[in-house]
Amino acid sequence: MYYATAKEMERLDEIAVQYGLEIQQMMELAGWHMVSLLQELHIDQNSKIVVVCGKGNKGGDGLSAARHLANYGYSVSVILISEDIKTDSLHHLQLLKKMKIPIAIYREDRAAFEDIMSYSDLVIDALLGYHLEGAPRDDFADVIEHINTVQKQVIAYDIPSGVDATSGECLKPCIQAQATLSLALPKKCFQTDEGKVHSGDIYLADIGIPHFLYDQISSGSRPDFSDTGLTHLR
Repeated sequence: MYYATAKEMERLDEIAVQYGLEIQQMMELAGWHMVSLLQELHIDQNSKIVVVCGKGNKGGDGLSAARHLANYGYSVSVILISEDIKTDSLHHLQLLKKMKIPIAIYREDRAAFEDIMSYSDLVIDALLGYHLEGAPRDDFADVIEHINTVQKQVIAYDIPSGVDATSGECLKPCIQAQATLSLALPKKCFQTDEGKVHSGDIYLADIGIPHFLYDQISSGSRPDFSDTGLTHLR
């Protein structure tokens, strides 16, 4: 199994887009696979789920997941750090608004954030991804610290927010997850003790990147995904 650095993941995403795969498509598959993971983990369908989203593409993954989970009958709420999000993520947010999914903006209503967190059973971390530079700050740090203190089950997208994707260092604060749904390639951080501790059980999802593009990162690096496109690494 090939484990990628943050720069290699950035390169893989770039060339996927250059060859015509849209970010929104990859977000769509990332969201779809979260449903599969919850089924794999036997998460009760009566569970109350809150998806906590940042401003980048990882936030878009979370917004896509919220829609798919709601379609499958889960009770879903969304917390956004800010509505100042990327265009591709905005596409998924607009769909959620049409579905009347409960959405709270952390910067505008922290009381709503705390209320949603208090009655949730499961938190999906879609805050910060492999582009992280330095420790989480300001609102991101506050939200991560709150998630860690409420003692809910946490599933992280790609990597736990606050973990360096390459070194595995927890750039405090960082999310403590019970499971992580990583995308396309596993990250180098999963090979480190600290990265393993914060990631929990690691699953890997196929987001539709063509076989030959993986070879531009490293020959034969594409994972052997299962028939469902979801693979349990450990």
